[in-house]
Amino acid sequence: MRYRHGVIGLVLLLGGTAGSLAGLEWVRTWYYQFAWWGYILIVDAVIQWRSGDSLIVNRRSTFWVLCFVSAAFWFGWELVNLRLHNWHYIGVPRQAWQRWPGAFIAYATVLPGIFSTYELLQVLGVNPWSRIRPLRRPEKLYPYFLAIGTISFVLPLVWPRLFFPLVWVALVFLLEPLNHRAGVKSLLGYWQKGDLSPLARLLLAGLVCGLLWEGWNFLSGARWAYTIPYLAHPKLFAMPLAGFGGFPPFAVECYVFFATVSILRGGRGWERDDHDRMTRQPAPRWVIWLLGLAALGFDVLMLRLIDLYLIKGWI
Repeated sequence: MRYRHGVIGLVLLLGGTAGSLAGLEWVRTWYYQFAWWGYILIVDAVIQWRSGDSLIVNRRSTFWVLCFVSAAFWFGWELVNLRLHNWHYIGVPRQAWQRWPGAFIAYATVLPGIFSTYELLQVLGVNPWSRIRPLRRPEKLYPYFLAIGTISFVLPLVWPRLFFPLVWVALVFLLEPLNHRAGVKSLLGYWQKGDLSPLARLLLAGLVCGLLWEGWNFLSGARWAYTIPYLAHPKLFAMPLAGFGGFPPFAVECYVFFATVSILRGGRGWERDDHDRMTRQPAPRWVIWLLGLAALGFDVLMLRLIDLYLIKGWI
């Protein structure tokens, strides 16, 4: 059966929503996972239907890499949040054998969710900013990017109550020069060609995913709550309205981060035009395995730190 993963996704999303609204405790507790995985499967099936190629069906090994990297990537933001104290978790199960896999499954959706939305916009023909004046000599911007990125990362760690929004742009400026210099997918590279449509799609994908994140979090039993020091009202769902401005640049950060990961994979990215094409020498296999084990150890450490410092309410 073609597009069967889309049917499975529809069952997960609709069944999870119905169960959550009906008050089924175990469904409501894990509704966020039901909803996001359902959405990812549905969107991927639509992409396959429209283009004949999709991340899950045609680039499956890369999809699993994305899921693994996604979890470690978001655990990195949980580490930053130990300093920022911008969110915490409530309604979380007390049993670690439920709580830890549930968190990993939830965090594994971040990159696939954003990238699937981005690719859906692409196959639907969303293509603004595709003809702009090309950027000449992007290398001249490297020092400015690195300076802005460093400032945007350091200031929130030193004065988190005042500068916390800056962390959601820091990685873009820190990693883009590296990606462009390494010859992997980069927004600077697209700009150099006079095409910033990928940036436009990422910004829109971030906004779409932000609305979904917050809406599905609102219906979940195990969920996060915000402790923003200013601009805390008005709210849409649990998120202060001003906070939705952070989702578009966060999507850009996701894209830029995985482009950096692709350097280790010889330039192999996640998109259909570069997922099976090496543009440089990949890192030795033992380095990949070592980094993977280190990422897994980091995930476990962060799960323990989240238990200790970021969970405020149990069920």
